[in-house]
Amino acid sequence: MLTSRRGSASLFRSLGTSLRPSVCTGAERTIATVPRLRSPARCGADKRGLVWAAASSSLPPTQSRHYAISTHAAKIKVPQCPTCGAAFQTDQPGGPGYLNEKKWRQLNQANLVQGLPTIEGAREGGDSAEIPALANHESTRDDSKRGTNVLSEEQYNQVIDDLDDPALAAIFRGEAGSELADSDPSASPSQSSGGSQAQGVASHNAIVASRLRRRAEQGRDRIVCQRCYKLTHHNMVEGPWKKDIVSDPRSLKFLRYKTNLVVVVVCDIFDLPGSMIPHLGEFIGERHPVILVANKVDLLPRDYHEERLTMWFRRFAKDLDLNVQSIHLVSSLKNLGTRELAADISERRRAGQDIYMVGRANVGKSELINALLRISIGGYRHKVLASHVPGTTMGLSGIPLRHFVKALVPVEGARPQDRQANLYDTPGVFSNKSLVSFLTNEELKMALCNKRITPFTYILNLGQSVMLGGLGRIDLVEGPDYVYVTVFANVRPHFTRIQRAVELTQQMESGKSTVLRPPVGDEDRLKSFPKSQLAVEHTFEGTHKRNATLDVAFAGIGWVAVTGKFPQATIQVFTPNGMGVSIRPPMMPFEYKMITPHTSSMRKTPK
Repeated sequence: MLTSRRGSASLFRSLGTSLRPSVCTGAERTIATVPRLRSPARCGADKRGLVWAAASSSLPPTQSRHYAISTHAAKIKVPQCPTCGAAFQTDQPGGPGYLNEKKWRQLNQANLVQGLPTIEGAREGGDSAEIPALANHESTRDDSKRGTNVLSEEQYNQVIDDLDDPALAAIFRGEAGSELADSDPSASPSQSSGGSQAQGVASHNAIVASRLRRRAEQGRDRIVCQRCYKLTHHNMVEGPWKKDIVSDPRSLKFLRYKTNLVVVVVCDIFDLPGSMIPHLGEFIGERHPVILVANKVDLLPRDYHEERLTMWFRRFAKDLDLNVQSIHLVSSLKNLGTRELAADISERRRAGQDIYMVGRANVGKSELINALLRISIGGYRHKVLASHVPGTTMGLSGIPLRHFVKALVPVEGARPQDRQANLYDTPGVFSNKSLVSFLTNEELKMALCNKRITPFTYILNLGQSVMLGGLGRIDLVEGPDYVYVTVFANVRPHFTRIQRAVELTQQMESGKSTVLRPPVGDEDRLKSFPKSQLAVEHTFEGTHKRNATLDVAFAGIGWVAVTGKFPQATIQVFTPNGMGVSIRPPMMPFEYKMITPHTSSMRKTPK
């Protein structure tokens, strides 16, 4: 528990010096760096806000982590999961940072043999002498059934005598490898616990410590939390994915009071303007140099025009109130444009400046860091966790810039001022207006686009509707006999009359299964899905018979481009709770494919 009675001015001055987030590498990033620390899950909170590792379980899920990234959180050094940044804890199984009994003891063992403080049980002014017990967890197993693993002195000597290797037996007797032993030569045998057994254990611990340090430098044997393990190896997450997610941009206010940093704002090109944080400059400060990155260009059609897309993207940057220095279109998954981005960061960044990745949830910040590590020399072994689940990163996670050799740091070595500089991955700020907030873990895989999209053009007749599952519906209520709509989404569109569309919506809301997917599930799931409401009614003029006039963007799902030349048309857009819709200028106006009115509206069906 850290509290301070100093004034706000001195508090802000201290943030840039000694009070910095804990950043280590490899196995070292999973250990505590303070001499005494209680279990992270029970850290307290002071008068100014929540401590980084102490999100109160009594608060609503959307409110519990609003101020998790704060000036006080940045000061506290707690053992974190090296892949998601969550503070390690043992109180909430399945939650972020959870370690079971075996991993918790393994983490403390790794600290102990390396001469570092353990998470619990450390003494004031010194390291703990034994592996502490699990925090507030008593074993429920019967000790009488499992017996004991402690050998007596006679059994220990007998095992050593049975060894075939005399050199190994001499090490455990304490007769060899004295340079590895950590014992005091002036101490008498009576002062050592167990005599030769203690010397053998000390030699063994020294060997293990040396091995662990070497593996830590290589980024191997990192202890990760249970949530990260299941996401990495099983692509699954326990419980609702929206639990503990950050949804308030005020959580980024700690960046306003930092003076030496470069901010990389990451957006999803497939979800604009939904993936942008409005008025972001009010939260992170308007004086910091900002590099704006549009990620996931690999999802767009192959024939997109990069220069025209960059000019279109620059229009949205004006609403952010940021000091934008440059704009980049990248694909972190395919490594497209990442080298140009790395070169631009290195050129604009001054010596000693930290780098912060900022943006909405699920825009690809973590994968962009992994892309920079992939083009570095030996850096990919320090990668962070990236998945399709929004809010994967749960804590402020930092990687030293010395691991980005060739990408952000010259090959000849880092500058002296950069030895303490880091690249930080911040938790994504989730938008409550996004339509994916209504989806379950299974439905996320159906709705989110994870491969290159192929646009399809259909005819939408007057009085018809185009439906994107239960997530969106566009009705042509007034205007010409027909218009052309080009769908850029992973959800299969369904065309029908407006009256039939209303009936399908009512059936879904009553719990009956329909052709509208997502949502999917039983009757209770369909009844719990939010009701469809009118979000936008828009009247416009068709300007060109082959170029799109406007886009109807569904936040987090995709968009529909409307094409045609006509004096006036009116459309109505329906979404769950009437949210998550925006009308914007067409991003890709030339993707319209020419068809005739006599062609069936379902002439092209996505495979």
